[in-house]
Amino acid sequence: MRHLRTIETWDDLAMDQIAPEHATASETEPRVEPTVLVRRRRRWPWIVGAIVLIGLLCGAAQVWANLSYDDAADAFGQARTSSEPATTTLIATLDHADETAAAAKSVEAVTTPELFSDENRTALAAATDDLTEARADADGIGVTPPPAAGDKPVVPWELFLQASDLQQRTAELHARTDDQEAAARSLSTAIADIDALGGDILRTAREAVPAIEAAAVHARVAPILALRKAADTVKRTESDFDGEAATSLLELDEAVAAVRASAKSELAAKAGPLYDARLKAEDYARSISGGVLLEFDWTDRLLGQGAGQSGAGTATWNSEDGGTSLITLTDSIASYWPADWTRSLVAHEVGHSISAKCYEMFDWEDEHANEQWATAWAMSWGYSAFDSGADQYGVPSAEMQKAAASCR
Repeated sequence: MRHLRTIETWDDLAMDQIAPEHATASETEPRVEPTVLVRRRRRWPWIVGAIVLIGLLCGAAQVWANLSYDDAADAFGQARTSSEPATTTLIATLDHADETAAAAKSVEAVTTPELFSDENRTALAAATDDLTEARADADGIGVTPPPAAGDKPVVPWELFLQASDLQQRTAELHARTDDQEAAARSLSTAIADIDALGGDILRTAREAVPAIEAAAVHARVAPILALRKAADTVKRTESDFDGEAATSLLELDEAVAAVRASAKSELAAKAGPLYDARLKAEDYARSISGGVLLEFDWTDRLLGQGAGQSGAGTATWNSEDGGTSLITLTDSIASYWPADWTRSLVAHEVGHSISAKCYEMFDWEDEHANEQWATAWAMSWGYSAFDSGADQYGVPSAEMQKAAASCR
């Protein structure tokens, strides 16, 4: 019995040391189960709260991403729009620079020193080099319109990435716009320098024409008129040294060469024993022509005259281009120059020529009236009526003489 009690006592002790989870429900329920039930009820608010918080955060992130993207897209759109004028200006300025540089280089072909001096040639070459350098710098700046922002993403991380990309593109576009404006200003300055220098060159060339024409006075009418027209064209292009201006200078150079070649040819045709007398007779005719442009032909016989002390002349005239005329004279006039009869005959022919200016003073369509006009005009220079042509055409009326004397 003692032995058995000892065992029971041990069992009681052992049971006291058994963990609560091994005890029966009736012994542990008041202490354990209520605690377990309370803990399970408190987890749901935390889960729901976490879900709500996550939802709010996701929603906030979505809103933030959308706003960030929209702001970046708006800024890029504004930068894209504001960059258009600078791009357009630079493109136009680049084209202007190319035209100006081409014009400046093309006039290097001008050979007449009076039109394009060595000093001006050197200065224009230096200014062209400056423009070419500025043009090369501008080449590195893009002028292609930037692409639009594109379709808007949906998920936040893509919105943020696209927003960041647009922000960078906006900054780059602003920088490019600044570069375009600076390049356009630099090019415009270089172009203006060439315009100013080119304008001086064109003006100097045009002002040299009267002296060139005077030195080539024996040239035919056609090349002299071409020279004058070329000078007028140069005058119209002096303000902007572009392709048209360069072409006008090159054409003026060609006109000068043509006038000089014509004068040389005419003088060669007049060579011979009568050379000096012919030129003196022509010079006299020009001195009283009132600005009508004259050219001359010389011949041995004309209208059955030319032998001995006989002489003859003819004149055709045109009122266009300030008045032009072709006078043909017999060599006998040069042979007896400056006898009074030769001078009066030449004056009579110039009287026909000057009709180009004063044809409204008489009936220019009537042949006899034309001859009386020429006679009266020669008389107005102090020649006798007989020497002036009255022996063939009659003495002109006092009214005709007065009108002719007023035509200078």
